[in-house]
Amino acid sequence: MILSVTTLKDSAANVEKWVRRNLAGGIDHMVVFVDGPQPEVEALLDAHPDVTAVRADAAWYADAPSVLLNDRQIVNAGVTSRLLAGMAWAEWLFHLDGDEVAQVDRASLDGLEPDSRAVRLRAVEAVGQLHPHRDPTLFKRRLTNGELHLLTTLGAIPEPDNALYFRGHTWGKPGLRPTLDLAIGVHHVLDRAGERVPLTEAPGLRLLHYESPSGDEFVRKWMALLGSGGHLGQRGPRATMAEAIRTLLSLDLDEEETRSFLYQLYERLGCDDVDLLHRLGLLVEVDPDAHTRTVASDRVGVRELRIMLDRAHDVAKNGFRAMGVADDIDQIVRALQAGR
Repeated sequence: MILSVTTLKDSAANVEKWVRRNLAGGIDHMVVFVDGPQPEVEALLDAHPDVTAVRADAAWYADAPSVLLNDRQIVNAGVTSRLLAGMAWAEWLFHLDGDEVAQVDRASLDGLEPDSRAVRLRAVEAVGQLHPHRDPTLFKRRLTNGELHLLTTLGAIPEPDNALYFRGHTWGKPGLRPTLDLAIGVHHVLDRAGERVPLTEAPGLRLLHYESPSGDEFVRKWMALLGSGGHLGQRGPRATMAEAIRTLLSLDLDEEETRSFLYQLYERLGCDDVDLLHRLGLLVEVDPDAHTRTVASDRVGVRELRIMLDRAHDVAKNGFRAMGVADDIDQIVRALQAGR
């Protein structure tokens, strides 16, 4: 099976669409850590046979959850990747966010050399529009230096830098063949020495990133992010945006005024000149809803996975961070796999 792992806080409507698109895009089974009480989301995920939901509350972390969302994501991905180590049915694991849709061509993975232990899903980012009429099907790819200079000269971006062209990350998301020797983080895979493992790229491995494609989603996402300990060490324009929003929310304005200013921030910092980009031929058109699901989860594997996650509930989790690849973690994992 090809699996994904996510730590998630979102609306039930967004989650339903996100699950459907990832399963149609090549993920066989999704492991979702529900970040705090979300009854509607929990009910939706529990009812889906191709999703394993874990209630990631304070009791789950056992040794106290981090206030930082980034830390919780890394811990949960670390638990999942190591529990899957040695399971023949667990071929690959990808670390996804709740606004990301994987498009994985199984033939591309099957065609990799055995020593390709980790891969990258190359990101394309949904265009940003203040009030779109539908979910975006136009995405921005990374641009060449020449294309970046052209957009800068035309006034579409302030400097020729993909980090300024994209609202979110530009480097994509990782996947690995589960093993005790490697740990999966948010964007990287680490070995036992804490060194980053080279990520293989191949055709057919792509990530659709829905980074605030509308004003409405921008407002929802940033308020949820900052309310979840979501200071993610952001750099450049995202750090500026985060500080501006944090300051705005601290001014104690009434809700209508706050929302109005948030929409203004998005219009200035988040919207794309879609017509210009389209005329220049710089956009990629992708409709994730055009894909249909062709496989189903391995029921024996899913049952085994759920049993192991249940056993892991009371285990201290901080040791499962990406740097925690020591022998004591190996012993804990083997005990959880064996039911001891």
